[in-house]
Amino acid sequence: MLMRTVPTAMVALLLSAVSLLAADLTLTQTCSSRGHEEEQTQLWSSRFMRINHPESQVDFLVDFQQGVSYGIDHRKKLIQKMSWDDLELATEVSRERLKTLPPLVLRAMGLSDATVRVEEQGTEILLGHECRKWKICLGPMIIETSNDPSVHPPGPALPYQRFLRLQTLLGQLQPAPAPAVKMGEELAKVQGIALNYRVVLPVVGPSTTTTTRIEEGPISSSAFDLPPDYQMEDAGRKMLENLGCGFNFRAK
Repeated sequence: MLMRTVPTAMVALLLSAVSLLAADLTLTQTCSSRGHEEEQTQLWSSRFMRINHPESQVDFLVDFQQGVSYGIDHRKKLIQKMSWDDLELATEVSRERLKTLPPLVLRAMGLSDATVRVEEQGTEILLGHECRKWKICLGPMIIETSNDPSVHPPGPALPYQRFLRLQTLLGQLQPAPAPAVKMGEELAKVQGIALNYRVVLPVVGPSTTTTTRIEEGPISSSAFDLPPDYQMEDAGRKMLENLGCGFNFRAK
């Protein structure tokens, strides 16, 4: 599924505090994973966040006002729409199903009694910005990040907080909600934009994203437009159908 191809983008969101007073923000970044490097551009406005990947031609757009995320595949001319309501329902259904698995299976999946730990590890200078270094652990997932607390991407606070919570739940689904809730609380301590971060995920392995340029200033609204001639697919509905949730269940 296209919506599953953007784990690095999700981490970038999780490590960025938002501020209604901040200017539009453009970040040029280099991403590396499994020996492969590619460039990406991250755009922030008061309503949208978009990550463009010129090499893969798969972009990611978040509409904080509508509560919707989009995966945009330019090669396939396909847009996959994910409603946050659908995402929240899917995480609830998945968690309930995890509760039925034996403890031995949960441990093998790394989903049993996950501990949450956030450690501050000093400072470093990146692009002339003084950054605070953090190490964040949730069970087998490890995040090492350097954040500049003086630079904040814009965005509406309450919708962003909901999105952060949902992506935390999706990124480290647990049969009980406590670890993911704790992760959200701990991440709130990590203020400012992440200029460098490394993520280690089970099975996926490590990935690193390094910011090479920061620009503050107005971004044209057209930069966040969806291609009008692409096919639109309701990825949220398909996900719920795969979980055995029919239309009537979704309507509730």
